[in-house]
Amino acid sequence: MALSRALILVALIASIFSTMAVAEDFIVGDHNGWTTWFDYKTWTANKVFRVGDTLTFKYSAWKDNVIRVNGSDFISCSVPKTAQVWNSGHDTILLTSPGRRWYISGAANHCKSGQKLFINVLPPQGTWWSPTPSPFASRSPSPSSKPIEIVLTPAPAPSSKPVEVVLTPAPAPAPWTPTGWKPKNLFKLFQ
Repeated sequence: MALSRALILVALIASIFSTMAVAEDFIVGDHNGWTTWFDYKTWTANKVFRVGDTLTFKYSAWKDNVIRVNGSDFISCSVPKTAQVWNSGHDTILLTSPGRRWYISGAANHCKSGQKLFINVLPPQGTWWSPTPSPFASRSPSPSSKPIEIVLTPAPAPSSKPVEVVLTPAPAPAPWTPTGWKPKNLFKLFQ
């Protein structure tokens, strides 16, 4: 009986780990690479970018580069003086946080010829280990913890200025206390 419960627990843990996504390396533009007259909007249409993934830009180093800009610079193809610039010809960028990213070429007229990339980076998949209260956490809520409310509204009509959304982290959950919890109670979940 105990052996069958242990096997069920092992199977449950194995299924959780098997569903976790592995980070992907996206070669920007696939076999076309980072170039002019390529539709990067169509290229991103069927892709999901997540924290932990990487973007690899491949191009001729002596005649091009990659510059990270904000939304308004993306639209106007402007290169700010303080922008981050890559110019190796084989640049790999790790996506470390969720949110919008805009990249353009700083070479003359390349951005205006379509060499610009916009992506939206999502949180990592399988974030079951994220800092959320566990079922074994203290039963009394912390006075500073408040539920997070997400409101979905229809998208506004396109405007000439991009809108940037800033997300703030939720307050830390109450610390976990093992009071009254014993490992054998875990098996009651499978009865």
